[in-house]
Amino acid sequence: MSEMFGHPVKVIIEIEKHSNQKWEYDRENDKLFLDRTLKYPYFYPYAYGFIPNTLGNDGDELDILMISENRYLNYNECKKWIECYIVGGLMMRDEKGEDEKIFVVPVDEINTYLSMSGLESQLMRENIKWFFSNYKLSEEDKWSRVEHFVDKDEATLIYKKSVYNLRQK
Repeated sequence: MSEMFGHPVKVIIEIEKHSNQKWEYDRENDKLFLDRTLKYPYFYPYAYGFIPNTLGNDGDELDILMISENRYLNYNECKKWIECYIVGGLMMRDEKGEDEKIFVVPVDEINTYLSMSGLESQLMRENIKWFFSNYKLSEEDKWSRVEHFVDKDEATLIYKKSVYNLRQK
């Protein structure tokens, strides 16, 4: 699979799939802290986290959305990284500026991802777009706007740029 997807990246999960709790990573203490709880009906459609040792355009590590129907515990619960392939992404903006989300799939689930039907893939994208377009609507002074999806190659370039950005810091 590495010839098709390149080398896997290691990701840390902050928010479990279908959670409405927005956790953030505290580097000093190597723990997650609860930043806020999203109001109904907003629940993360997939596990959410970041790729360590990167620097995204928003000044934080590069955000990821892990496309999997399986449950993965957040970092506080397991203290583990998960090896994943980059499969695409989402470009968006929020009150802080450009905010890219990289889609990843656990290495051992890549065949399941590849076997998704066109309808399943379309529904996945629609759910992701709806969530990230709306999840900040009830929060004062916060907003988000989905711009477009990117393919695996463009998402990989965004990842490589984020590694470069960190080295230049």
